[in-house]
Amino acid sequence: MASQLDSNDPGGSSEARRLAELARAAGLGRSPGDALRWQREAIEQVDTEVPTPLVVDMLRWQGSVLRDSGHVLEAEPLYQRSLAMAKEIGYEAGIAHALNCLGIIAQRRGDLAAAATYYRDALAVAERCGEHRLVGMIEQNLGVVADVRGNPAAALAHYRVALHSFEEASDVQQVSWVLNNLGILLVKDRQFEEARASFERALDLLRERGELLFEGMVEENRAELELEVGNLGAALRSIERARTIAEQRDDGLRVAAALKLLGVHQRLTGDTAASEATLGRAAALSSAGEDPLIDAEIAYQIGCTRAARGDTDSAREAWTRALAAFERIGAREWASRAQSRLAEIPVVE
Repeated sequence: MASQLDSNDPGGSSEARRLAELARAAGLGRSPGDALRWQREAIEQVDTEVPTPLVVDMLRWQGSVLRDSGHVLEAEPLYQRSLAMAKEIGYEAGIAHALNCLGIIAQRRGDLAAAATYYRDALAVAERCGEHRLVGMIEQNLGVVADVRGNPAAALAHYRVALHSFEEASDVQQVSWVLNNLGILLVKDRQFEEARASFERALDLLRERGELLFEGMVEENRAELELEVGNLGAALRSIERARTIAEQRDDGLRVAAALKLLGVHQRLTGDTAASEATLGRAAALSSAGEDPLIDAEIAYQIGCTRAARGDTDSAREAWTRALAAFERIGAREWASRAQSRLAEIPVVE
C-alpha cells in the first residue's frame, strides 16, 4: 500500500504528480540522481498494485527517468508493466505512451523494425484517442527511424508533421527536439547554414528551459556539422560543452558520444595517437550503454584513425566490425560509408 499519504489527498495523487514532475525536470537537467530519488518517492505515494491511469503514468515516468539516466535495462520492465496495466483498464492514452516508450528502447538497441512497429501501433492509438502532442512525438520518432534507414524524404515528411503540430500547440520543448533532428537531416543534405541555424534555434530554446540532456545532444550534432565543414575550433567548443554536460549528469553514454567526436577532432588535427586512445575510452564507456549505433560509429572512427596512421590491416578490421553492426541495425547510410572505406583498401595478392 501507499505510504506517507497526504491527509488532504487520500490517494496521494497530487503529491505523486508533484514529485514526478520534479523528477522529470531534474532528469533532463543536471541532477539525474535527484530525479531517481524523487521518482522513487513519487511511486511511494500510490498503490502500484491497483491499476489506475495515475499508476500507469507513474510507472512510465519512472521508466523514462531511468532511461534518460542511462539505465535502459531497468526502464524496459516498467514500460511493459505500464502497458499491461493500461490495457487491463482500457486506458488508451497510457497504451499509446507506453508503446512509444518501448519503441524508443527498441530504437536505442538498434532494432529498427521493432521500433517502427511500436511507433506505428502507438500512432494509431494516439490518433484514435486524440493525444495530439503524442502524435507529434511519434511522428518525430518515425522520422528518426526513416533517417537512420537512409530515407531522408520520409524523415523530412515526419519531421514537418511533428513540427507543425508542436508549433500550433506552442510546445517549445518538442519544437526544440524537432529542430535538432531537422538539423541532422540538413547536414546530410549539405545545407550547412540552414542546419547551423536549426541547431542554434534549438539550443536557445533548450537553454531557456535548462534542459541539459538535450542541450548536450544538440551540441554533439553541431560538432558533427563543424567537423564536416572543417571548422575545427567551433567543433571543439561544442564537443567540450557536450562532454561537460554529460560529465555533470554522470551520463556515461553521452560522455562516450562526446569522446567519439573528440577522437575525430584529434585525428583531423594530426594527433592519431591521442585519437586512438580517446576512441578506446569512448568504446569502453559505450559498451555499457546499450546503444549499438554509437558502438558502431566509434568502431568506424577507430578504423579512420588507424588508416590515417597507415595501419591498413587494423583499419580493415575496425571497418569490417563497424559494417557488420551497421547492417545488423539497418543503418544504411553508415553501412555505405564503411563499405566505401573498405573498398579504398588495396587488395594484396
